[in-house]
Amino acid sequence: MNQEEKKPEVNSEPAPPALRRRNPKEIAAACALAWAIPGAGHLYLGRRLAGAVFFAVVLITFSLGLFMGGKVYLIDRTQPLSYLATFSNLALGPLDLVGRESVYGRMVFRIPDDPKSQEAEELLQTVRDRIKLETYEYGTTYLLTASLMNILLILDVFDIGIGRKE
Repeated sequence: MNQEEKKPEVNSEPAPPALRRRNPKEIAAACALAWAIPGAGHLYLGRRLAGAVFFAVVLITFSLGLFMGGKVYLIDRTQPLSYLATFSNLALGPLDLVGRESVYGRMVFRIPDDPKSQEAEELLQTVRDRIKLETYEYGTTYLLTASLMNILLILDVFDIGIGRKE
């Protein structure tokens, strides 16, 4: 046997176990739980430590955002990107409702079409008052970050459920 003909190396490590694919109802339940309570989808899939850590991280980030005076976005027809920011906030599930109640004192999702209406004036004044806070931008960033993290957690639960990820 000459040097150019080498024997192929044999991998002594066992093959990884096949990823478990769950049924569609179980995947949907896990994703719904992940939306409703950050980390709950991971808990449902048996990943207790990850679920607890994710819950704590998202909740702390969300709480810091509110504490720093951040705002929860409202749909404003004159600002097209407000739709994306509002959608992002909605990814927090019930926490979004807590944020809206905390910031605006009620469940509101969009600025009224008539900018001169009393409701629009009150909402805009609330935002103006928050903008005056030194930590406003940080707080708003924290709130959006918590929302985006929860979107990633929902997608992670989906990937685990379909067997794409361990």
